[in-house]
Amino acid sequence: MKKERVIKNPLSLQNQNSNDSNILGVFENVNSELFETLRLSPNTSIPFLVSSGGTTSRAAADNHWVVDLRKNYKNISFDLDKKHVDVEAGVNMGDLSDFLKKHKRSFPIGLSGKTGMGYILTGGISPLSRSRGLAIDQILEIKGFWGNGKEFHLSRPHTQKETTLEWKALCGAAIFLGIVLKLKLKTQKLKPILSWTANLSFSELSECINQAESWPDSLSFQWIWGKNIYAYAIGEVINTDHEAVLINLLEKLPFTCNRNIRKVNDMNSLPSLSLGNNKINNLSHSEVLGLLGPAWEENNLKVLKIIKKLLDKRPNESCYIASQQLGGFTNSKEIDTSFVNRDAIWKPWINGSWEAHNQSKRKKTLKWIEECWNNLEFICPGVHLAQIHPHLPWHQKELSSAFKDWLPKLQEIKALNDPKNLMPPLK
Repeated sequence: MKKERVIKNPLSLQNQNSNDSNILGVFENVNSELFETLRLSPNTSIPFLVSSGGTTSRAAADNHWVVDLRKNYKNISFDLDKKHVDVEAGVNMGDLSDFLKKHKRSFPIGLSGKTGMGYILTGGISPLSRSRGLAIDQILEIKGFWGNGKEFHLSRPHTQKETTLEWKALCGAAIFLGIVLKLKLKTQKLKPILSWTANLSFSELSECINQAESWPDSLSFQWIWGKNIYAYAIGEVINTDHEAVLINLLEKLPFTCNRNIRKVNDMNSLPSLSLGNNKINNLSHSEVLGLLGPAWEENNLKVLKIIKKLLDKRPNESCYIASQQLGGFTNSKEIDTSFVNRDAIWKPWINGSWEAHNQSKRKKTLKWIEECWNNLEFICPGVHLAQIHPHLPWHQKELSSAFKDWLPKLQEIKALNDPKNLMPPLK
């Protein structure tokens, strides 16, 4: 069988792992010809990867085909009457937010405006999710191609009883099944956002988490912990009285220094959740593993002590552990989706980084990520597949933790709609 030639990735992607890959080639249009080409490819057993934002470590990879949606799928249109937005798969979340702002509407984007359609399709956890629900909960219609090349166009069911297996599968697991090209989404009225930011000590972080677990759904708490701890709380303001309530809650939070409470117009105006003094290093690679679990309650100090011990042995200063708060409307099961960890209150994620192309440091960092996971699994038994890892030994475990009892049926749906496994594996 003829061996296909690999090429240096010609795309400019935000994730350095993906940027540094040697790929089989790039497609920029999704149609029947694409699937026919892949069907005839000697490497049809190798899945192809889809890049809409280019922020994940699997936006491109060695010896893989890449479908780049960022050039030809950039359209956004707004229904003035129904207040719905049609968005194609090459639009990133920051651009969507800016577009909706012109119509005085908003959508619950995540902590970064740089993410693409994958943010929505893998669940979509936002600082506004507690009052809005997950990003997948906003989907009204979904269009694209299954891995077998057949087109699909599905509409949101009216009730949980009317939910089809295909709808449930695509909302949260579409990246394993096909290529989504367009979504119709619900939008919400644009409201001002209160932002609280501060540096915290260990004990202050514990107290902040304790307070946040009893907050109303309109307020959420996020933090990042490397050498120091940086945190911010975000609340959507409904009216003047509500703003006073939120400010009262925010002023009760402890802090070490650099506390700032301000009011901004939209999510794009929020400060980034980062280690602060770390600049983007184009010579580094990284992997991110997102966990999901219930409220920490009496386990609060125990969990934070475990995290501190893990951070004390991190391979380098670019490694960190952070977390987002869920709850409220994210716990809704009105419509079935593949995001089955609906009871989650916290999403801690582990970021492991290493010097690019240094295999010994990569191995050490991946071992640290697994150690973090093993130590936190008792309180965070679920996984959020915002990034997937079919190239790593823990892929089967993360699938089981992400989809639980739903996984076998999901695998059946994949076998039917992606029989040649052109999309990333579900095993």
